[in-house]
Amino acid sequence: SAWAEGKWTEESLLARFKHEPSVQQVQDKAIRYYQVHPDRIRDLRRNAQLKALIPTVSGEFSNSLTTALRKMHDGFYVGTLEFKEDERINGDRTGVRLQVSWVLDRLLFNAEVLDVQSLIGILDGVVREVTTVYYIRRRLQIDMLLRPPVDLATRISQRIRIEELTGLLDAMTGGYMTKSIGEAKKGGKPKG
Repeated sequence: SAWAEGKWTEESLLARFKHEPSVQQVQDKAIRYYQVHPDRIRDLRRNAQLKALIPTVSGEFSNSLTTALRKMHDGFYVGTLEFKEDERINGDRTGVRLQVSWVLDRLLFNAEVLDVQSLIGILDGVVREVTTVYYIRRRLQIDMLLRPPVDLATRISQRIRIEELTGLLDAMTGGYMTKSIGEAKKGGKPKG
């Protein structure tokens, strides 16, 4: 245990993790994965504010066909088959209505802006969770190097815990953690 701690310098110990992404890279991937990047929140907020300028448009189209028949007998011509008046009126009516309206009070207050602002809380939660998991994992990795467990059960348990934390970071970043480490180990440049 003392020997393991003595063979490492701070630089050599931290250099052991150069192939892994930084906490900032993992945070950035997580907020993009959850779609709560500050730029996106700003755009959504602006769009919610501008929504009041967009009118509600409604329209209506109607068409009607009518036919009116009027046949009239005259009392003077009672035995004839002829009508005094025989009239047929056909009508065709087409109508179009278009309505445009604005809800101008939304220029002053739009509840949707508050909904978008609530994403900042989600952003904060994602960043905190990723940061916490990242550094718990890093502390466990360093602890395994400085104080390697002597019994097999503890060693396996710690390795599984590191894998669990890596899996959590992958779940929060769409698999970025494992992909980045794999690319760096192959000699490729980790994606930022």
